[in-house]
Amino acid sequence: MAKRRRKTKATVGESVGKGLAVAGRWLGTAAAGAGRSIASAYQTIDPDLRRHVAQMPLAGISMLAARERAVEPLADDGFPPILMVHGLGGHRGNFIGMQAMLRLSGRTRTYALGFPAEMTLEAQAEAVRRTVQEILRVNRLGKKGRVDLVAHSMGGLVARLALVEKSTRARVRVLVTLGTPHAGTFVARFGASAHIRELRPGSETLRTLKRQLPWRHPPRLVCLWSPSDVFLLPPTSACVEGAENVEMPGFTHLSYLVHPRAAKAVLDALGPAPG
Repeated sequence: MAKRRRKTKATVGESVGKGLAVAGRWLGTAAAGAGRSIASAYQTIDPDLRRHVAQMPLAGISMLAARERAVEPLADDGFPPILMVHGLGGHRGNFIGMQAMLRLSGRTRTYALGFPAEMTLEAQAEAVRRTVQEILRVNRLGKKGRVDLVAHSMGGLVARLALVEKSTRARVRVLVTLGTPHAGTFVARFGASAHIRELRPGSETLRTLKRQLPWRHPPRLVCLWSPSDVFLLPPTSACVEGAENVEMPGFTHLSYLVHPRAAKAVLDALGPAPG
């Protein structure tokens, strides 16, 4: 009797063990199949979009900075002060990395402007005008003082709107735009907010700015653009007739904010200190 019970127990144990082994093999096969499916699906996503998504966490960290900061005088670094303007859904903190890299190159007098999400483009442009004047005032740059503008994405359109006013245009030396949809982007067809509608080709804002073209008058306009920018369709919409259009191979829409090469390109675009 005892032998029979031990045999029965052994048989049950072996059955359970075999069942677990079969289940383990099935789970392993299923997991491997799922892994292959995920890998296959991942490979079907455009590599430029994959790089953009990979850069999002780094760009997101910059959103922790204060949205507003008073304009205070900064020590003269031998160059015009730089005012940075963020894009749609952005934040003045987006430029923290670039500001740090510019400081290492001697451009220590930099400012970044932030906007409330609900502010209209024209109101943002007026904020740029006021900030330019405030930077000149607190730094005591006088009537001949100039400011350099660096703007990302929609911020480039805001900066150009600010330059519609002659008095502001006269106080800006160089405008550098980073992935700005100067001619609009067809990606904006997927959104319906007031700001996104203004990014559609043929919008009222873009019709207004088209009157500035071809770009001939001061300030200098340098447009950085990239064939890998999936947010700009077509990518060449970041270029402007008459401006200095500089290609940034491999750059996504966020690379301008997080890639070290972006700061070098901005420095090159701004050029040497005025003589």
